[in-house]
Amino acid sequence: MRRFVPSSLHRCAPAAVLASASVRRCHAAEPAAATPGKIKVKIHSDVNKKTKDIVAPTGITLMEAIRDIAKLDMEAACDGTCACSTCHVIFTEASYKTLGEDPTEDELDMLDLAPKVSKTSRLSCQVKLAPEMDGMELTIPDEMENQMSAW
Repeated sequence: MRRFVPSSLHRCAPAAVLASASVRRCHAAEPAAATPGKIKVKIHSDVNKKTKDIVAPTGITLMEAIRDIAKLDMEAACDGTCACSTCHVIFTEASYKTLGEDPTEDELDMLDLAPKVSKTSRLSCQVKLAPEMDGMELTIPDEMENQMSAW
């Protein structure tokens, strides 16, 4: 018997997710038609030790903008299915207020697994770019922790 899997998951979910009995879904995993317009985003990368100003189309996720437009290192292991915390970013206070939607319970669960979480942390795969976010500023934290440094 063939199980129905939404077409949006065929494009972005790993094979192991598609084969599982229950498929975890967050709001940004839904396909979305890109809305007209572009916004400016300032990205500070503690990983790459650089800052990039990019212009990204609205309607895509922040994770896609960081990975595909800014070309900055971001693991994004689950490819945007809200099943990991490797796309964790930290917004400035002002930018966080422009995000509109609060994180879902699934996103909060994943953020619990990320080191260096702050009150303005989000998973970039769960933030869909919108016109009101123009000028947003965020940091990709270096989440590698040296466990040997305390010795």
